[in-house]
Amino acid sequence: MADFKQREWVKWKWGDHWAQGQVTRKFQEKVTRKLQGSEVTRKGSDKNPAYLIKQEDGARVLKLHSEVEKA
Repeated sequence: MADFKQREWVKWKWGDHWAQGQVTRKFQEKVTRKLQGSEVTRKGSDKNPAYLIKQEDGARVLKLHSEVEKA
């Protein structure tokens, strides 16, 4: 599967529901960000990059390619 690009909409399973947001940045290395008061780390790679995603309510999340799909 091809990498997602900036401004592309993606979704992921969140409990019994789906959450979605727009890709703002891609990382192909380990990345740590402070999001909503907590440090979140993902080990991005060439084959499984990490994405910083902005949700409609303005919240940001960090997800791996394997955790998301096209919205």
